[in-house]
Amino acid sequence: MTVAGGEAARKVLVRLLESADRNATATRTLSVAAGAPKDPSPAVQRTWRERLEGAERTGAVALVRGAGNRRDVIERVHLLDADRLALDLGITRAGTRTAAAVTAAREATAGREGLDPAIEDAAGNWSRGAEWYRLPAEPELVRNVFGAAAGLLEVAFGTHFRVASAQAAGSSKFLERNAAAICAILRRALALPEDARQHEIWETLGLVRFGHPVCLRAPVGFEDRDGTAVTGYALPWSAVNPDLVETCTAIGSSPTFIMTVENWTSFNGQCREIHRGAVVYTHGFPPPPVRMLVGRLAALWPNAPFYHWGDVDAGGLLIADSIREAAGRAVRLHLMTASLAERHGAKSRPLSRVAGIAARDDDFGELARYLSGDCCRTFEQEMLRPMDPLELVP
Repeated sequence: MTVAGGEAARKVLVRLLESADRNATATRTLSVAAGAPKDPSPAVQRTWRERLEGAERTGAVALVRGAGNRRDVIERVHLLDADRLALDLGITRAGTRTAAAVTAAREATAGREGLDPAIEDAAGNWSRGAEWYRLPAEPELVRNVFGAAAGLLEVAFGTHFRVASAQAAGSSKFLERNAAAICAILRRALALPEDARQHEIWETLGLVRFGHPVCLRAPVGFEDRDGTAVTGYALPWSAVNPDLVETCTAIGSSPTFIMTVENWTSFNGQCREIHRGAVVYTHGFPPPPVRMLVGRLAALWPNAPFYHWGDVDAGGLLIADSIREAAGRAVRLHLMTASLAERHGAKSRPLSRVAGIAARDDDFGELARYLSGDCCRTFEQEMLRPMDPLELVP
């Protein structure tokens, strides 16, 4: 019974210390409700009161009591000295834990370029007593997670996922168990969109996990190692093993245009409703086989105009930019304009992630300037019906 009273008081004090860590720059006096135990028994109430009064005697807190006939009732607990309170509770403060975790992360990454943004982002959460992508400020775990992320950047392209996990972290299941934090680190290190999904990040690194088929409709053919021909021109579209992409060859006349499409529903609509042009589904952020195919199609038909259709938001524009890089030539945005965003979009905060594209003197730069502005709107491409890019009125 007395243990319950002491635990109730401890929870109050811990909550007050956590508030201090979350509000390290606060100038006002922090306080919490005293939270008397629900158990009315005298022993529990006495133990609860004694525990709080003990913290007050150390100079860590001040107890606020009621007025009049409630002058013996403890109503609130004010913080006087967070360090003394942490010592009284036997808890290491968030700032100290953060410093140790940051040191561990920096040692694990050994100054590798591109990993500092993740460390700084994580430190911001840890300093407030919060986890970062399920990663607490526990130095040994932090060391292992950041070390694994850095190690993955050295793993050979085409390595099996579990083998890569063993090579980078010493355990074949470490990547799965800590995927949220490792992927958050890699998004920043590889400058990937914040909404890039885990499987897309593994594919970007070339980690083998039975990759998804590459979906397309284009006058091209592929061939497996036994010489079996596979067409990319089935209706409404073809699904090709990603291992065969490198065998891509033209098998018909040049398409009137080439288009990559970010989302599944819109890809299906484009293939089923617009009966000309070569169309490729990017799987969101394009994995290596899709980027390889994009480069191949761009080279096969250098005179065919190349378009990308995706969401009008930061992720959509960054995906389009990755397509442009893979194509190695000019790519035009399709149904991705500020005017369409004003008509169909929802208000959004400025999207600073695309600021690096804003200086361009093309439709990419125009959209980036709009999205990084104060009054931008965003929308998903499924809001619009598929259209033939060659029939759009400028």
